[in-house]
Amino acid sequence: MKDKRRVNPDGSLKQEAVAEPAPEPDQQPTKAAPNAEEPKAEEPQAQERAETQRAEAELPPPNIFETLQFVTGLLAEQAWQFMGLHLPPGCKEPVFDMAQAKIAIDVVISIADRIQPHIDEEARRALRGIISDLQINFVQHSK
Repeated sequence: MKDKRRVNPDGSLKQEAVAEPAPEPDQQPTKAAPNAEEPKAEEPQAQERAETQRAEAELPPPNIFETLQFVTGLLAEQAWQFMGLHLPPGCKEPVFDMAQAKIAIDVVISIADRIQPHIDEEARRALRGIISDLQINFVQHSK
């Protein structure tokens, strides 16, 4: 039985391990038969890259109002977590910090006031509903 470890008992690399670097995943050795065509493995990858680049080029530029709507959703979720109504990721016990919940709610309200003229009616209605739910639950759970 041959010892295939690349390290000597003293921690130094074995000589044959130094001489034979492992091939990289995309540079696997291939056996080419005479007069055989090269495999066209690069073409699907090139097509995939081109499609990704086209999709990225078609994306609209970032919209600050959509970004702020996303941020309000994150802040609202944190408010729910600080009120103990949602569990934070990785926690088994609820967290109660009403001061942080209040700040998160206040910032959501502030952002909503700034973006309401720039978003459609459906998004405005959803944002008002989130704020109402947060405020009602904050009052109920701060007693």
